[in-house]
Amino acid sequence: MGCQVEACTEKLVKAVLESEEYQNFLKIKEQVAAEPELRKEINDFRRHNFEVQNSPDVLDVYEEIDKMSREYEEFRKNPLVDEFLKCELSVCRMIQQINLELIQAIDLDTKDIAEGISF
Repeated sequence: MGCQVEACTEKLVKAVLESEEYQNFLKIKEQVAAEPELRKEINDFRRHNFEVQNSPDVLDVYEEIDKMSREYEEFRKNPLVDEFLKCELSVCRMIQQINLELIQAIDLDTKDIAEGISF
């Protein structure tokens, strides 16, 4: 990796780590860590959510997510759970935005090959 890109990457990582979003996430993560059983439940929820969104076996992702929302509705009413998931989502959206801007700015000339790829 070029020296300038490497230096900018380090600056970007530092900026993300110092961001309000990430700092909020760290605070709530620490609070959740103080409650091991709740942390386990949150991680079970996160794992289930990941599996639903990334499983090739799920026919209707939106239906599964809706089902999951109903299943975990009471769990999500816990203020600590809700705040943790909101903070996590905020950090994820920030990272997604960074990725999106990179992808949109960098032309790797993949249009022709992308047409033949199915997901």
